[in-house]
Formats: sequence, structure tokens, C-alpha cells
Amino acid sequence: MNFMAMDLNMSYLSWASLNSSCLAWENQTNYLAKSGKYTVLIFENRGMGLSDAPSGLYSTSQLAYDVKDLLDHVGWRKNVHVDGISMGGMIALELVTTWPDRFSSLVLTSTTSGRQVPPLKAITTLGSLIFVKDPKVKIERAVSLVYPPKWLSAKSEEIEYAHFETNRDMLVSTYLARLERSRPQTLTGNIGQTAACLSHYVSDSRLLKIKESGIPVLVITGTLDNLVNPKNSYHIAKVLGCHMELFDGSGHGLPGEQPARYNKLIDDHFSEAASK
Repeated sequence: MNFMAMDLNMSYLSWASLNSSCLAWENQTNYLAKSGKYTVLIFENRGMGLSDAPSGLYSTSQLAYDVKDLLDHVGWRKNVHVDGISMGGMIALELVTTWPDRFSSLVLTSTTSGRQVPPLKAITTLGSLIFVKDPKVKIERAVSLVYPPKWLSAKSEEIEYAHFETNRDMLVSTYLARLERSRPQTLTGNIGQTAACLSHYVSDSRLLKIKESGIPVLVITGTLDNLVNPKNSYHIAKVLGCHMELFDGSGHGLPGEQPARYNKLIDDHFSEAASK
């Protein structure tokens, strides 16, 4: 968890996707916090990292109540800007359709309103990862699902990662280091979160509640997403009548693949929403 005292006017809330630690948001939380405009709160979902992983099948509505309880605990009851990626976006839809008066803007990245069959590569890869015990092997397989091959084989454009031969090397090293600050996901957590994603559904009529509330929404997706088909983002944007930003040639993990572009997009979206 990363929580900083607020001295200005924007509260930024984000949480990670299926089987992913909240530390995956570091590029964004550091950028927004250093801007001086935000208080930043990230956390690990039920079933991941340092959060509890009770047995049973989770739901995105249940996970949304977890978020609501956390917001109540820290006193964030209005003017919150939300960003969710993948499963985090599913939870965000549950959260904002249920308590729209709490939120000032919403970003939905690489996500779905539900009832869509995941791509075959996602099903086979995620299924196999359950039985992999070696963290390095698991990470190497996971990044091949989340990021496009061309980008993985390229050298990082970020100065701080210039010593790595490829983006793949950088990701494996970074993810292994994050495990030392958190802990590996348990089998019960994996099963619970997977169940939440597979059963997730927010109807078009519920989506329209967001549109009717007037909350500004930005939908973001990559064209080479092997985990959540981009057509899901097109559908959400069409129903909400909101802007959709397309990352041509990019995969599922946009905040890590193109942090500079992604950071500017969400900062501009939140700032514009706050000014209104």
C-alpha cells in the first residue's frame, strides 16, 4: 500500500489486475504523487500479496465492497479519481455503478463489462501458471501473455533500465524484486480471483448509470491485447459515449509498456475532470 497525505485537491485510487501486485502501479503512483496534485492510494486485492486470501470463489461485486470499506477507513467519501486495469477495471465498474456520488472521474484500462470469452492464449497460459512453482519461470510466461513480443525483445527506452539488454529482462528482474516486498499469490487467492473475473458482468443498463451520473470516463486499450479482447473496450466506450484511447501495437500491460504516454493521459483526464 502507498498512501500519502493530501495537501491539494485530487485523490487518486488504483488497484491491479488478476494475479498482479499493486506494486505494478509504481510508474503511475510515483508520477502522480510527484506532480504535487494528488494523494495516491494503491492496494492489493483480496487474494493477492499481503492482503488476505480466504478460500472460496470471489466476485467483482464482493471485491468492490472491499474497496468501499477501505475508502471509508481512510475517509475518502467523495472527489475520488479511479483507475482500474483488467480485473481492477471490472471492480471499478462495480464500484462506480454502485456508489457514483463518491467519484469524480474514471479510467478503464484493458478491461471488460463481462460475458466475453477470454482469448485462447489467456485461458491456456493462466491455466498452466497455477502449477508453476518457480517464480522466474512463472513471470517469464506471464509477461509473454501481457506484453507484445516485439516490445519484450527491444531494449528499454527508460534511462533507469538502460542496463538491461531487453524489456523482458527488465520485467523479470523488476517482478522478482517486487516479490521480496510482497509475497507470492496463494492457490486459494488465484482460484478466488479467477472466479471473480469469469463471473463478472455489468449490464449495459448499469453502465448507463455512469453516463447518467456525468462522471468523465476514459477507456484505454491496446490493439494486441491477448488477455482481454479490445472489442470489450470498444463496447464500453460505445455504451458510455466516452473517449477511447487506442495504443496501436501494444498489449495488455499498458501502464508498464508505455508509462510516459499512459501517465500523461490519466493526469490530463483527472485534471480536466477536477477543473469542472
